[in-house]
Amino acid sequence: MIGRGKARRMARDEEGFEAKARDSMQEWVETCLAVLPNLDVRRMFGGAGIYADGTMFGILHKGRVYLKTDERTRAAFVERGAGPFRATKKLVLKSYYELPADVLDDDAEFLSWCRGAVEIAEAAPAKPKGPAKVSPSQILAGHSRPIRDLAERLRKLVREAAPDATEAGYAGWRLIGYRSPHYFCFIAPQADHVRLGFEHGVRLADPDGILEPMGKQVRFVRTVPGRPLPTVAIERLIQRALRTLPAGRDAPRRQKVNR
Repeated sequence: MIGRGKARRMARDEEGFEAKARDSMQEWVETCLAVLPNLDVRRMFGGAGIYADGTMFGILHKGRVYLKTDERTRAAFVERGAGPFRATKKLVLKSYYELPADVLDDDAEFLSWCRGAVEIAEAAPAKPKGPAKVSPSQILAGHSRPIRDLAERLRKLVREAAPDATEAGYAGWRLIGYRSPHYFCFIAPQADHVRLGFEHGVRLADPDGILEPMGKQVRFVRTVPGRPLPTVAIERLIQRALRTLPAGRDAPRRQKVNR
């Protein structure tokens, strides 16, 4: 008698049956794992993520099941010839390994391995969703008094030119960033100068010629303690930056015309 897991693998490998096999595989996964708390299967990577209580512990992709592993459990997968999940040729999720065929053929064993994957996924530390935010004063701490004073002057300029902008320090980037509502400029203290950067500066008009390049799209004004601050030119740049949305977001939407 052919096990359900083997039957699904055979169907998956048959040309023209991939979509059907994938649907039946999801139904079987949902049936076998129904005892897990708040089981949910959501589309992702062209396949689906398998969740328990909101925590993803597995992936269903092209009729194959991949489970969350750690250093302790990964060896059991590798010993059976299983490999990591490849979302694309370049993207490999090394913590998710394909479920071995003999485990897939045994419903009870499948559930047991999934319970272990759930425990691993729940124990994994949550990844930060973005750079850690700190206070602006923490970004300026450790710099010389002239640099801190110059940065405070720039902060005042930005707040006056963009009173509705939100301000936050970003520890990883070592700068103070501003949003209104998009991320439009930042203040980055250096050892001997302070940079007033513009995230989309490459798209800003600069008749005063005070912008310097920083990568492909970022431009910044270099300000140095003891030198005159080009206040008017900076205020104009801030205003232009506020009106310059990220590429692709500032094109007017075409309205449908009834004919």
